[in-house]
Amino acid sequence: MEKPGRNDPCYCGSGKKYKQCHMAADLAADREQRAWADAARDLRLAIFEFADDERFDAEAGVAAAHYWNNLYSAETFTQMSPPEAERFLDWFAFDYPLPDSGDRVVELFRKEKGDSLSTHEVELLDSWAAGAPMGGYELTGYDRQTLRLKEVASGEMLDIYEPAGHGAAPLGAIILGRPVAVQGHYEFFSLPAYIPPGEVADLHEKIAAAQAADGSANPADFMRRHNVLLVHHALEQAKIAGRPPVSWLDPRHARDGMQQRQRHQRVRIKGPSGQTENAPQQVQAHRKAI
Repeated sequence: MEKPGRNDPCYCGSGKKYKQCHMAADLAADREQRAWADAARDLRLAIFEFADDERFDAEAGVAAAHYWNNLYSAETFTQMSPPEAERFLDWFAFDYPLPDSGDRVVELFRKEKGDSLSTHEVELLDSWAAGAPMGGYELTGYDRQTLRLKEVASGEMLDIYEPAGHGAAPLGAIILGRPVAVQGHYEFFSLPAYIPPGEVADLHEKIAAAQAADGSANPADFMRRHNVLLVHHALEQAKIAGRPPVSWLDPRHARDGMQQRQRHQRVRIKGPSGQTENAPQQVQAHRKAI
């Protein structure tokens, strides 16, 4: 709703000037909304940078091989493109249990950095750490920047606000991402990828078989343990379609000098307007999983 001018009648119909009626409350609400948006942006960046610290390099190499189905390894994981690195670090921080302790990186972040976070950041962090894992969501509909999604393991419906809208993803595509709550709505933690409808193929059958073998009654627990299945399926389908499954296998990677991963410069953090704020300018659109 467009706000009236200071001296215009208030929109509530009280007959008072706006400045004498709802203006103060509206300004306070705007400041609070901005505070939450700033906290979400800053927290995203802090988590990415923490997960990318050199202390985790050994584990990140092992984890990258698992996530990318051995198309990246401890020797080559630094060659991930910025979008690949962003998605991997999202999964590594929230869904990968460190072998020595069983802790997730995000839990270590909470223990070590919690005292330095703002009240808004602490509330967001606790919500995100306890929230949904990275998963797959069928795009069933959309209304401008709101995506109507169906989770592939549970069938749960979810509305997610995405500044880029549905991008190039058509109806029936499987969106790959992690939904996180921010002030009454859901967003994706990192810029999502998608599997085109023509490459969904037997994905649902694979998920059903994995669920049966896992035996968990909780779809979120199952997905946290098995969400790499979605990535592996996308990699396989890219090969079948004749596309390079990862960026370093793309001939253009070397020929055109495609940007490789650089510490603290490759993640693309969504700001309050949906624009990225600490990384090279890139198109704000859903990318394929590969």
